[in-house]
Amino acid sequence: MGLITTTLLSLLPLTSAVQDDAKTQEPREGWVEELFQARPETRLVDLILPGTHDSGSYAITKTSPPAPGAPASYAQVGSIAAKWAKTQDQTLEEQLRGGIRYLDLRVADFEDRLVLVHGLVSCDLDDALAGVRRFTAEHPKEPVLLDLQAMPPRGAHSKLHELLQATLGEHLFRGESSPAKWTLKELWASERALICITSYSDFAARAPEYRSRRLLDSVWTNTREVSALREGLDARLRARDLDGLQCAYLTFTPKARTIIAGSVFGGSGLRSLSKPLFKLPGEWIPEWLEAGLRPNVVSVDFYEYTDVVDAAILGNKALLAR
Repeated sequence: MGLITTTLLSLLPLTSAVQDDAKTQEPREGWVEELFQARPETRLVDLILPGTHDSGSYAITKTSPPAPGAPASYAQVGSIAAKWAKTQDQTLEEQLRGGIRYLDLRVADFEDRLVLVHGLVSCDLDDALAGVRRFTAEHPKEPVLLDLQAMPPRGAHSKLHELLQATLGEHLFRGESSPAKWTLKELWASERALICITSYSDFAARAPEYRSRRLLDSVWTNTREVSALREGLDARLRARDLDGLQCAYLTFTPKARTIIAGSVFGGSGLRSLSKPLFKLPGEWIPEWLEAGLRPNVVSVDFYEYTDVVDAAILGNKALLAR
């Protein structure tokens, strides 16, 4: 047994860190500050951060309308489409209070409202971000990456800018342009620990609080096989720029015909498809560290059913113990 694995095992509580019932998971509201209060020089790129994939899909139901650009057929198969479009059960605020530190947001302009989407319309963006504001106001030292992977057309960018500034402006991080220089000390001193990453470089140029998504390496494997997922993540972790941000998605990708058919996997959709992945963060993170690889963000579906938060915390403890 290797050093990292032994260290991780020594840090495990007497009872299992992974609970089969998601409702038993304890809040992890201030874990970064608690772990690193004596190591403020730690860079953000050196942390292991748990994240959620399509974080804003929690409000999707069978009656949700198709998102802009989604197939119109979703409206006729809402109960099926919803089972594949919904990847989280908890609000953004609940995810943050549960220990998540990376949020993957897909924003669209729908009926003159900014909304969060994933195939279907989930909820209004302003309501979702209000929860983020409440959390970060209470925990100004907890770093959170807000990744606006999908954004509305440029015609709605001014509206999005105004909403972000009005809701989160005082909490959005400013500082060096390079993630290699972002330390917890700098974030804590500014009491601005939200880092907003956007998919439009011209939007990022609107204010010093926005960062271009070119700063983040997203690792998608586009597979439904555990072995292929592991191989793809391993390869990209080996090639990772340790001075940059990287998000490894420990998720499966269903095929379009599977989403429409909806009859496979007992009709339970993405949750059932994802079940084999739920305990893998606790296995793979120590194995990656043992191999000398350095995961940064590890993002999952239905996070509260997984061990990703505990695995990230234990991984950080192991690194601190070196």
